[in-house]
Amino acid sequence: MITIPKRAPGAHLLAIATCMFLSACTQMGVQPAAAQATAERTYEVIYRLKLSQSDDTARASITIGKGARRISELKFRVDPDRHAEFTGDGSVYATEREVIWNPPEQGGTLNYRVTITHKRRNGAFDARVTKDWALFRAGDAFPPAATKVRGGAQSVARLELDLPDDWSALTTYLSAGDKFTFSVDNPARRFDRPTGWVLVGKLGVRRGRIAETRVAIGSPKGENFRRMDLMAFLNWTLPGIREVFPTLDPRLVIVSAGDPMWRGGLSGPGSLYVHADRPLISENGTSTFLHELVHVAMGVAGSEHDDWLVEGLAEYYSIRILRTSGTLSIRRMELALEDSREWGKDVANIFVDNASGEVTARATTLLAELDLWLRENAPDSRGLDDVVAKMITADQIYSYRSLCIAAREVAGAAAPILAPESVPGAPRLTECIGDD
Repeated sequence: MITIPKRAPGAHLLAIATCMFLSACTQMGVQPAAAQATAERTYEVIYRLKLSQSDDTARASITIGKGARRISELKFRVDPDRHAEFTGDGSVYATEREVIWNPPEQGGTLNYRVTITHKRRNGAFDARVTKDWALFRAGDAFPPAATKVRGGAQSVARLELDLPDDWSALTTYLSAGDKFTFSVDNPARRFDRPTGWVLVGKLGVRRGRIAETRVAIGSPKGENFRRMDLMAFLNWTLPGIREVFPTLDPRLVIVSAGDPMWRGGLSGPGSLYVHADRPLISENGTSTFLHELVHVAMGVAGSEHDDWLVEGLAEYYSIRILRTSGTLSIRRMELALEDSREWGKDVANIFVDNASGEVTARATTLLAELDLWLRENAPDSRGLDDVVAKMITADQIYSYRSLCIAAREVAGAAAPILAPESVPGAPRLTECIGDD
């Protein structure tokens, strides 16, 4: 699995202290060599977004500031249904799905229009702008980019939102001083880009600290979203998620709104959206909130055709953590897993690009059986928890192959439950069948 490094909770304070130290050194005529070398390898990126309360579009810009000579090209992968009207300083070449920008050496700005509101096929919204609030993913406003830089340079980035004065903003990022300015830092990448869910407007927000995680739960004022109920729910379930998935970021943002928003849940980096009417626990003993939280904690998707494993882990642990926290009885957990077994029993192939509900149910059953087998057969094993830990420690992606390798290391032998004949549509892998 590709593990996303976690930002230390005090990283911003360390950065401020470092800047004060460097400033003092400069005043004394001292420039630490390491600091000077770092400064010579960075360039400034400023993301700006100006929302309109009268329509569903916004004006966006990306500015390359100090250190601009260290970056020669940015190639954006754009969505023609969202991004349009690209203009900017330097050279801008735009096609329907790609924009190549070569900023001037002294720096410059790329401007474009972005459509914020977005409908799913069923007519519900998974992003929306109203006169009182807006809810969207930052990664949809600022498209992903490949960069050409000099000398291994990396970005120092911030996000600036242009909003009405009586609005507030909730993002996964820490404030950079101003009310609507945020530091954007992803230690796993050289080019920082805003991602995760963003909620702005007239909001109600509850904040707390649970299991070494700074939690912020927000929704537009007037929405029937029980923020304190969710905070209490997290108090007895979030520690279990962090125990299994230490990759959970130290900051978690949960946003919600009611109809006509989509009546489901969607995860993002360090954040998730769930419809205001979704119950904390469904009648079948599962939890949309915990399912999406596991996705957030995992941090990455599966490899090609292994979406079943990512979705299966999220669903299985949404049930398991309810049990280990004492929220579900053993009998209720067994009934939840029996529902999954019945729903997914006819699936002939789980190795698909996007796991359906039936595929997820079949994967959940498979993982539950693996967990039980490991607990009964592997020496001193915590079961599937140890397998997940192996995949995280080995820095491997979530895949059938990495699952087989980790399970074999935990058990000391190949797990028969993971043999190709037991996994619908599985390829033949020596790690799963025990061949030398």
